[in-house]
Amino acid sequence: MIRPLAVAIAAGALLCPAAAPAQAPSPPSPAPSVRPFTLEVDVDVVSVTAVVHDKAGRFVRGLGPKDIEVYEDGVRQDVSYFREVSGPQAEKIPLSVVLVLDASGSMRNNMHFLQEAATTFVHRLEDVDSALVVDFNEGVRGSVDFTGDTDRLEQFVEALQAWGGTALYDAIQYGLARIKDQPGRKAIIVFTDGADNRSSIGESELLDYARSVEATVYCVGIRGESGLLARSPRGFMRKLAKETGGEFFFPDRVGDLIKVFAGISDELHNHYLLAYAPKRTADGTWRTIEVRLKQPEAEIRVRKGYFAVRRRRPAASPSP
Repeated sequence: MIRPLAVAIAAGALLCPAAAPAQAPSPPSPAPSVRPFTLEVDVDVVSVTAVVHDKAGRFVRGLGPKDIEVYEDGVRQDVSYFREVSGPQAEKIPLSVVLVLDASGSMRNNMHFLQEAATTFVHRLEDVDSALVVDFNEGVRGSVDFTGDTDRLEQFVEALQAWGGTALYDAIQYGLARIKDQPGRKAIIVFTDGADNRSSIGESELLDYARSVEATVYCVGIRGESGLLARSPRGFMRKLAKETGGEFFFPDRVGDLIKVFAGISDELHNHYLLAYAPKRTADGTWRTIEVRLKQPEAEIRVRKGYFAVRRRRPAASPSP
């Protein structure tokens, strides 16, 4: 998605809703140092979250704009904004997370492992973060609203009961719909142990919807009662994560879920934010994004692209 440049700079971290809110609460009021006024801006930016690891899997810190090159549809772009978000001294940026958790009948022997991992994750949320829990079996159910109250989130997770079928894709779509209009960075963590057998939405439609929402999707799968996660959803979950800048995990032991969820939490709070003004006018088409590192010993992960939808809206401008 393309976002107005003035809005991005005023927010200080390129954090504005993906679209005009429907049922979600309005974004937070501007900080006291920002004087809002109405202005139709003609210059837009694309914001990108980048995760950088070394060969050992450790987060790489201390990079600057000269360490990367950004390409859209193969054409190099000029980076207008670059910022590291990591470490205890970093400014905290709001993060919204949806946990999409499998509560189907095949989870009956592993539910306690999932509950422990999920509660560990929510207790690692920072004070500016909020989360929503979605569980699925025959249908889809979500907690009331996004909240930073970790005790409430834990209560919802602890109340999960395993029964019924697996409406996996419908649950992911529901989570994307709930997070779409949240301000700040958006992430979805999907956990399942089996193939979808209840959803009405298909894989292709779901993937396009995920691309439009621009939330980073992390997918976690384990072997279910049948001994394996079906090849089809396993491949799709890997693709969904890769397209959105997330990652797919398939731990050997269900007991490793706590480690996996903790690792995702660490990654969500250690990354880079960058932005560029596209050289092509927005026309609604899909644009690929590639970010290249000049350090060969490190690896970078970003979302694969965005739909270039131009949105004119009132913009807030930073005070002099």
